[in-house]
Amino acid sequence: MKKDLVIINNEKCIKKEDSFYCENIEIKSITELLSKAFNIKLILRKSVVNPIHQIENSEVIASPNIFDFTKNIISSVIRDKANYLIISVTPYTFLSFLFLFLFKKKIFLYLRSDGKEEISVIFGKKFSILYKMVENVMAKFSNLIVVNDLISKKKKFHLVNPSQIDQQWFQNTKIPKRDKIKLLYVGRVKVEKGVYSLIDIFKKIKYSEKDLSLTLIGQGNKPKEASNRIKFLEPISVKKNLIEQYDQHDIFILPSYTEGHSQVLIESLARQRPVVVFEEIKHVLQKYEGVFVCKRDHNHFLNLIKFIDKNYEEILEKMKKNRYPTKENFFKQLNKI
Repeated sequence: MKKDLVIINNEKCIKKEDSFYCENIEIKSITELLSKAFNIKLILRKSVVNPIHQIENSEVIASPNIFDFTKNIISSVIRDKANYLIISVTPYTFLSFLFLFLFKKKIFLYLRSDGKEEISVIFGKKFSILYKMVENVMAKFSNLIVVNDLISKKKKFHLVNPSQIDQQWFQNTKIPKRDKIKLLYVGRVKVEKGVYSLIDIFKKIKYSEKDLSLTLIGQGNKPKEASNRIKFLEPISVKKNLIEQYDQHDIFILPSYTEGHSQVLIESLARQRPVVVFEEIKHVLQKYEGVFVCKRDHNHFLNLIKFIDKNYEEILEKMKKNRYPTKENFFKQLNKI
């Protein structure tokens, strides 16, 4: 018999017809994985978002405001004989933690990135210090799950390797024509993801030897002024279509200021595409071949792109040695915890 698990997150979702949809594919993925072993209830925020990723096999409670969110948390605490998985640290999840702690519920806290760095980029260092204080309190009284050992100073934690990679990601990999250099970014179009910085760098580049283009796939505030070499596409929820986008490009760019365990990096490498990251997240290299670190400077960026283009076949040959975390192994790790 399955046990009950309540997942609490700040994720925004919307109901369309009889189904709920969310923006973040990781929420959909982790919910579907854990639904194999648990009866899942999700407590999320209700908001106006594009219906991208359908949440399946789970009960979803969507709250339009923090008061309704609080009511749903209290209702769950009183009625549900469940364990609780809190994903990320936000005002909503901290409030939830306080009620769960007060009622002595078993809490698991899953941190996917260093939120302090992200808050610092968005709101400044003062707010990042406050965030870290809250995170430390939540981590101290929770069973902590992290994606790398840099996220929290708590001595005892569970380390996991998140992944959405299954066998389809490794099938029929294709080498691009390479008559042009086509760069790709997949993810949210937000400040902390470094997308605007990447656009500024790209617009400064003048390169006549080959056509150089940049495609950005994701949801967010797209800048009004952009180069005609930059193309914006809406988020892609169908795995086959997303794989096709990786295959149609040559190099993947990950411009984030902070990352815990990047899913798009693993996806790109699985499709045999080299990846460029910036110095702030050089820790994501791990032992992967085909990942290159770049300064946040247009000259250094262009020189690195030229180097990858010139040595493309040799780089792809080295990348064949890589071994990647899989969706199935991630499920086993979480289920065991």
